[in-house]
Amino acid sequence: MRFQDYKVVITGATSGIGLATVKQFIAEGATVIGMGRNFDQTKDLGDKFIPFKCNVRNPEEIDNACAFIEETFGGSIDVFVNNAGLGSTTPLTAMTHEAFMENVSLNLEAPILFVSKLYPLLLKSDKGDPNVVITASLASRTYSEPVLYCVTKAAVVQFAKIACNILRGIRINTVSPGVIKTPIFGREGTMMPSEAVDAMYAGSAQINPVGRVGEPEEVAELICFLASNESPYMNGSDVIIDGGSSTVL
Repeated sequence: MRFQDYKVVITGATSGIGLATVKQFIAEGATVIGMGRNFDQTKDLGDKFIPFKCNVRNPEEIDNACAFIEETFGGSIDVFVNNAGLGSTTPLTAMTHEAFMENVSLNLEAPILFVSKLYPLLLKSDKGDPNVVITASLASRTYSEPVLYCVTKAAVVQFAKIACNILRGIRINTVSPGVIKTPIFGREGTMMPSEAVDAMYAGSAQINPVGRVGEPEEVAELICFLASNESPYMNGSDVIIDGGSSTVL
């Protein structure tokens, strides 16, 4: 198994891409500290899953989480996956300070703080290839609304490229999914009604060269590939996983 006895930390671990990634790592031998706020969907994951309630918008809670990680995993980790994110629908013409800070704190500040604080623990990994994978978005390469989501996801891709040069001894990559079937579209910050989400999926499938939208498990497999020793020369890469939709948009 690729991740036998690995110590893995995942944010946004309780649904969608994050939960699928947790399950994949555990299936391949890892122990996972999963962060989130609602653990209803993680109750059957067994003792290889260690839940930690954390609002990653709050820097103090990030500090507490990093202290818990260090204590629980004995001062080292092998993989950090930053998956928590916010899909804001605030248009540019209705921009507020509150909406700006909410998006920046979750989509950009949180991964930067986590990576900087967990870097010493990653350097102590005994697996030979400690690394970070950050979930960005295909929106990082588009030029439309929602502006806050596009800008913060573009910024986190750029951060990963800078950080992989500064934080030597670990690898840092990003994944940029296109439209994936996850709960993000109906959650806080987006709150799209179910009929609007269904219509979006249908429209996306129609233009996508593969004729459908993506599944969380497909992104999880890409994340695990980047986190494994199967990709040792990938560093500072942003990998699109969108079924080819970016070729027709």
